[in-house]
Amino acid sequence: IMNNQLEVVLGYSQEWLAGINFITPCITNAQLTDTNELANQILYCANQKFTGRWDIEANQGQNLSLYFFNGLICGGSGIHPIRSWYRQLSKHCPQLTINTGNQEFEQVYRWNYDALAKLVRERKIDQEQMTVVLESYINEILFDIIQQLAQNHHTSGLRLSQTQIPQAIMNSSLVGIPAHQAWSQAIKFWQAWQEAGLSDISPNLAATILQGEALKQQTTALIYQNLTTLADGNHTFRDLAVQLNRNLLLLTKPLLPYIRQKLIGLMGVEDLILTSESPATNQATVKERIQVEEEENNLVISSAQVAETPSSQSLTNAPLIACIDDSKVDIMVMNQIITKAGYKFINIQEQDKTLSTLIEQKPDLIFLDLMMPIANGYEICTQIRRVPFFKDTPVIIVTAKDGVIDRARAKMVGASGFLTKPIKREKVIKTLERYLSNSTDTESEEAINSDSSISAQTDSKLYNLNNRSQSELIKEVLKPSFRQEYS
Repeated sequence: IMNNQLEVVLGYSQEWLAGINFITPCITNAQLTDTNELANQILYCANQKFTGRWDIEANQGQNLSLYFFNGLICGGSGIHPIRSWYRQLSKHCPQLTINTGNQEFEQVYRWNYDALAKLVRERKIDQEQMTVVLESYINEILFDIIQQLAQNHHTSGLRLSQTQIPQAIMNSSLVGIPAHQAWSQAIKFWQAWQEAGLSDISPNLAATILQGEALKQQTTALIYQNLTTLADGNHTFRDLAVQLNRNLLLLTKPLLPYIRQKLIGLMGVEDLILTSESPATNQATVKERIQVEEEENNLVISSAQVAETPSSQSLTNAPLIACIDDSKVDIMVMNQIITKAGYKFINIQEQDKTLSTLIEQKPDLIFLDLMMPIANGYEICTQIRRVPFFKDTPVIIVTAKDGVIDRARAKMVGASGFLTKPIKREKVIKTLERYLSNSTDTESEEAINSDSSISAQTDSKLYNLNNRSQSELIKEVLKPSFRQEYS
């Protein structure tokens, strides 16, 4: 049976789980040895109009589940159930995820299976939207089971437990995916994944650069910059595909040569963490949190809300950190790092509301992404510095660009420091500690260059450029003698 931490998640009704606790289930066990056996089991359940749950013991203690209702697949839980559910909401119900800065309960419990079903019944979202969310979610689970089987072909396979559940318990199921349809889609994508030479590459892994200099020599500057953005060690291939609106296969395949040469490595990432009691010990609390109040169901979510944790009373005096970024996945990562470190967190995605939200919330530190769709980070930083209240508020530029010109421009517009991507916990925590410990202006100036190899003489030259125009700045930085001396 799956552990309680995973049972808190989203891809099926909490009522089903609660109902299972009050029955004596009929459990049958089977051993899955290959994809043919898996297909047979799925189609058998479909033909027998099976109602119940599958639990599959996968590699490294990972457990996956599928729920069936009358032979249809209607829910489940995969390797990264919270990440996966959020990806589907972001892609297919974006109106529900405008603000990703809320703490996990606000996002996780607010738009779980039961909440979506309630919105469908109230005709506030289409049933088709919920269907495509669930279908994509289930396809990811089935793909992962198929890949696990392929990786275990030389062993005894995967253990499958089938638990029958009375239909009366699962009558809340609004959406069911035909089992043959779900299987067909998953196996076709797996076959394409194999043909692309990716059979040993899990889409749940994140890429990270192992040999930066060697990679630089084999690629153009633009490709290398793109690779450093993709291979950040935090976002899985599936996360990136949704974030960039790219086909997962077409996104992953070009990285394969660099992976085979060990220039780029692959690493596992944790699922998003639920900071809650287990529903087995506090089901009343869970039900309260997943309830969608009438006034919240207008599908208009504030562009910025302060993240609260279950222990938020103890964080009343904690510094508030703002993050201005249009990347939903980057926001998830920053939210995780910052709130787990004991700070309050606010996300601002709507650029037209940036200043008004900052003035209203008055954060103690601001992370500002450089690449924004309307105005870039430099322009936004200039606007922030025009507000007297934010004259001394640390503003940290977040970007994959890390050149001399970029750092000089950051100084020129009044940025306090630089945080280079990929976003790493250690770098974020170090930045927070540095700027929230009464740092001086001199320390802030030094911080912009602290991670680069620019010498003290370069720092002095760049500091004197602050009051020059952008064109003068670029000309100065690009002088041949300057480039040769500090290249």
